[in-house]
Amino acid sequence: MVVAPTRIALQNILVATDFSDCAQTALNYGLGLARHYGGTLFTVNVLPHMPFVESAQPDPGKARGFAEQKLANMVASEPFKAIKHREFVQEGEVGEVLSGLVWENHIDLIVLGTEGRTGMRKFLLGSVAEEIFRSAECPVLTLGPHICKLDSSLRHILYATDFGPESIHGLPYALSLAEEHRARLTLLHVVTDTGVVLPEPEPGAMPAVDPYEAVATGEKQLRALIPAERGVWQEPEYLVQFGPAAETILRIAGEQTDMIVLGVKRPAALTKHLGGGVAYRIICEAPCPVLSVGAGQHR
Repeated sequence: MVVAPTRIALQNILVATDFSDCAQTALNYGLGLARHYGGTLFTVNVLPHMPFVESAQPDPGKARGFAEQKLANMVASEPFKAIKHREFVQEGEVGEVLSGLVWENHIDLIVLGTEGRTGMRKFLLGSVAEEIFRSAECPVLTLGPHICKLDSSLRHILYATDFGPESIHGLPYALSLAEEHRARLTLLHVVTDTGVVLPEPEPGAMPAVDPYEAVATGEKQLRALIPAERGVWQEPEYLVQFGPAAETILRIAGEQTDMIVLGVKRPAALTKHLGGGVAYRIICEAPCPVLSVGAGQHR
């Protein structure tokens, strides 16, 4: 049973930018969230180990000056006038820089774009991206290259779970965001057993589990995730599907979902062998923003 959380407030939002079009999309989304929650938007450009600056700058001083000027021009624009904001240009490894800012500024959410014209694409679609959303001390919202909508309004939220202890971490955020935005909430469980075939097994095939029993059991488990004492504003949709986890979640999300929420594992030791997992595949290919929440990331 999940303990009913208090309303989750996103008061301090951190956006990493390389000034690319994709980073601008993430920034616009962060601006929308900051306006909605009345929060502060923190923007950071990191150099030189993973330079986010579009033009090559061999001189670190020139690179910093370029980044500072870009940030100054950015925050002078109209969207920033209605919100509180702070800007940083810092040197170091991206993950370490973001981690330091999270702790120093009590960040509630990191927002990242996952495609850029320079180093951002390699960084965010590589192992560093997975390291960030698995190890960050706050939830990470990722906007990938296949995103269909650019606004931060939420009308439909998809929460996917395999009922494991890691996946449950995302549920309080899915519930809170659905209530905050009066959004429709779908709870999805994907049965990945390849022996399950719907609507009927192939002749002579013996499914590993009875598909109808799997649906009934899955729906019961999904309903049990919602605390009885929690007065959800609208009854969620409970959905059990069969197939490969990532592909099925992406298919269900389609173009009608405004956010996918996932609970992610925080391994004891992150290695270079990351990538290729379900969460990683989803953030790379999702048509909407993906919110990743790990253990210890509840605020």
